[in-house]
Amino acid sequence: MSSLLLPGQRQLNRLFHWMVVFAVLGPTLGFPLPGSEYKMTLFRIAFILLAAGLTVRWVRENSLPSSHMYPVRWYPAFFAFWLIYAAVSLTWVGHMGYGLRYVIFLGMMLLLCLSFPYFLKTIQYMQKMAKVLFGVFATIVVYGLIEAVTYWHLPASRYEFGEVSPNPTSFFTNQNDFATAITLGLPFLVTGMYMIPIHRKTKGWIYATGIIALCCLFLTGSRSNSGFALPLAAVAWAALVPVSVERKKLSTRNVLRGLTLLSLAAVIVSALLSSVLSQQTRDKLESTRGIFQDIQGSWELPETGEKPGFEEPASEDKSISIRVFLIRNGLQFLQNSHFLGVGAGNVEYYMKGAPGVEDKKNMHNWWMEILVNFGILIFVLYMAFYLWMLWRLFRLSRVKVYPELSPFVRWGAVSSLVALVGYVFGGMSPSTAIHFTPMWIVYGFALTVIAVGERQKEKRGWNAPA
Repeated sequence: MSSLLLPGQRQLNRLFHWMVVFAVLGPTLGFPLPGSEYKMTLFRIAFILLAAGLTVRWVRENSLPSSHMYPVRWYPAFFAFWLIYAAVSLTWVGHMGYGLRYVIFLGMMLLLCLSFPYFLKTIQYMQKMAKVLFGVFATIVVYGLIEAVTYWHLPASRYEFGEVSPNPTSFFTNQNDFATAITLGLPFLVTGMYMIPIHRKTKGWIYATGIIALCCLFLTGSRSNSGFALPLAAVAWAALVPVSVERKKLSTRNVLRGLTLLSLAAVIVSALLSSVLSQQTRDKLESTRGIFQDIQGSWELPETGEKPGFEEPASEDKSISIRVFLIRNGLQFLQNSHFLGVGAGNVEYYMKGAPGVEDKKNMHNWWMEILVNFGILIFVLYMAFYLWMLWRLFRLSRVKVYPELSPFVRWGAVSSLVALVGYVFGGMSPSTAIHFTPMWIVYGFALTVIAVGERQKEKRGWNAPA
């Protein structure tokens, strides 16, 4: 225990990497607490040990070097303000238990996010973490494909072991979380094929993993990810290729080679899905266009004291109509809170029994979750910092702006940008994202890219054109 509480930097770095691995693998790696519905996961254990090690080191040395995080200094400031606001909101919550739990989750996820730019100080550290994350991503998608064929559901899954289910969940509780993790990870694989110098054998592993990931994505039946997040990410990626790749590398030969690989991947994925994709999932994916019918109803905010009424979904798809009512009820709760928010984690308290949502209590929409829980102030700040991050990543991705930027940093900028753009729709899939670690990890990796990239350009004295 003393080696963990009084560690050197190498031990802390190793513990950080294990924490990230356990964070992605989620609740599967853990054990239930006696007399409680919660589990003590290996991620939480590693998080506590790492926090304890850093605290002891800070007490002994009276400081924790963090000057390398200066380029992203405003993000810790915003996170601190957000956490303080969440704590203050406990004074007006309707359910203190839900509020305390949410504040704890928020604090853990914000620290998980900030641990990336703190520990990944150099490109070498980033490269090591990228290898770790690739290994974990490959593990979850390979097992997802195995699960789709064998129905070997893990303990964390919503399905019982051996239960016939058309949708794999892998290491996650439900298929929507799994699908969102895939759409967050795919951009890193696709761009890695041509943006970073790696061996042909490694490219083969990345290519195979990407094909398996695409198969799993469609097997989940997640329409928000396969029908919206993936196309949006693809458009963002296509738009970034001309500005993020040197002109001499955009030769006709290389473009044709890339198109050939994409076409081959599409053929392989189609062939695999033809044998493992159930008719139920196929019908669900084909109903994606019906979503537009369901959202054409009235979106006017009801008058104060008036509850939203019930309307039959135009596409006869209950899950979409439920999400519409979740938003409408959430906006009503926001209005009733004078736009301060219902308080940390209290959406599910007020949503229970609300009209049109059946047994659903969470917003199933990350953006609405922030807005309804914390009000307009936090929502506007969160979106402002999110858009600012996208802009800074875009600047780092442009070859004309920073031509001598490390290829690995540029790859990180493009991949993170595409993933976070796709998450605009991907964030509408999980029931809640407060403890959805893949999103926080991508957010943290993006901050790392900005911190390392900004320091690199300042060190070389670049004056970027406007």
